[in-house]
Amino acid sequence: MTDSVPTFKDLSFYSDPESNNSRYVKLIQKFQENFGIKPEFISRSPGRVNLIGDHIDYNHFSVLPMAIDVDVIGAVGTSDDHKVVLTNTDESFAKEEFDLASDGSVIEIDKTNHTWGNYFKCGLIVAHKYIRDNFPESVDSGSKPLKGLRLTFNGTVPTGGGLSSSAAFCVASTLAILRANGVTSISKADLTRITVVSEHYVGVNTGGMDQCASIYGEQNKALLIQFKPKLIGIPFEIPVIKPNDMVFLISNSLLKANKHETAPTDYNLRVVEIAAASELFAKKFNLNLPKDSNVSTGTLRGFMDKYFEEYLKKDAWDGSDIDVGISRLEEMLKLTETAFSVDEKVGFETSEIAKQLGLSVEEFTKIFLTKAPVRYQKLKIYQRSKHVFSDSLRVLQVLKLLRNYNPSEDSEVFLKKFGTLLSDSHHSSDIYNDSSRPELDQLCEISTANGAYGARVTGAGFGGSVVHLTTADKLSNVVTALTEQYYKKHFPDITQQELAEAIVVSKPATGSCIVELDSISL
Repeated sequence: MTDSVPTFKDLSFYSDPESNNSRYVKLIQKFQENFGIKPEFISRSPGRVNLIGDHIDYNHFSVLPMAIDVDVIGAVGTSDDHKVVLTNTDESFAKEEFDLASDGSVIEIDKTNHTWGNYFKCGLIVAHKYIRDNFPESVDSGSKPLKGLRLTFNGTVPTGGGLSSSAAFCVASTLAILRANGVTSISKADLTRITVVSEHYVGVNTGGMDQCASIYGEQNKALLIQFKPKLIGIPFEIPVIKPNDMVFLISNSLLKANKHETAPTDYNLRVVEIAAASELFAKKFNLNLPKDSNVSTGTLRGFMDKYFEEYLKKDAWDGSDIDVGISRLEEMLKLTETAFSVDEKVGFETSEIAKQLGLSVEEFTKIFLTKAPVRYQKLKIYQRSKHVFSDSLRVLQVLKLLRNYNPSEDSEVFLKKFGTLLSDSHHSSDIYNDSSRPELDQLCEISTANGAYGARVTGAGFGGSVVHLTTADKLSNVVTALTEQYYKKHFPDITQQELAEAIVVSKPATGSCIVELDSISL
């Protein structure tokens, strides 16, 4: 495994190169129509499906995603006029233009005017800062602007589908800007490090899973993404199951989950609730936590580590010994049950949680509620803690199951164990994290009644997609059931093309890359 983001001279990194060639041809032709020149290269980054472990990445617990075949590609050309022109093959994304500051200053985003171009600007900000810090001579130590850009994008990652369309777009944008400004090589670690905060600039407090999965993906491999002691994606082979291949089926509920619009009551609120939970646990055990959360407080991983190291005087856990991690997370779940009174398990009003933390309401507001917009009546500290610790535990249990699979064993036992962990994860997302929706529950129920071993909401939730575990021999039955009992019921006018895009079998795919144009047949 090389650590550098790769450059390809053909489309061999796709599982089906031929079917993608026409898409690239159309992208290049559209770019030429838009700008009258040929693009210099294409930047690409894929979506991802998370097999298990959601809303735990920003607590620095490991997750198990895989990059998937759907992706964002962008044809890129440069100019000397310091103007950026964004276009898209999908005309619902209107053309946008803006000028780069002549004094070389980093662009700012107007959050009151939310457009698709703001996500490009997220990539522009982190790329510009990286260039300024690492290649100061190319921008006269920050006083000279970046090159002007002409871009045409095409995306097959469904927007709001829970498959990280925004992360794929931000990473593809970042990579395009870097390459256009002479950065011809960047490590996967560096690209991940700078893009994990990219969406924060539009007010979405994401963790690092989506970007890391998009960047580190490899064909036929899932990823173990670890956040401690450092952020890294570790590809590993998915076991081959006999007599019938194991299949991950993705179904888009077609219930869009726009993180930017719903963040105050959904995504950002979970970040705040978990941050408050971490500090509350620390207060109960008189521990000081590293301030490494998205809101500059402690995290639940930080609490768990401090609890075992300082309170129980146990050796530090580096994340590599799965059994140690499992036992510690089981202890955290026991602690969660005993740490809260019956009333506290219902939730905390702002004044109540502030008092518990020894803060005034004003102090609590300044620490927890000013980094990103949130709205709530009660903070559900107990429920969110239970979800984070239990889903982090399930990640390790799945990892252990995958690593210990023996082809001579009964595959049915393995699949049932795996499926149960996925379904338990969905139950936790629904009951304890409030990140499912009735439509997502229906998709899970239909598939598991018709041949799937387990299913769960994937990604941030609140809409989006479900990942189902089944086998090749049962796949058609699952697809038929989802089609008849969900899609045709909720969307009676759905077309075959729309169905084909909503129900997808996707193999693990190659991560972010640059594609040179030489071998694309125009």
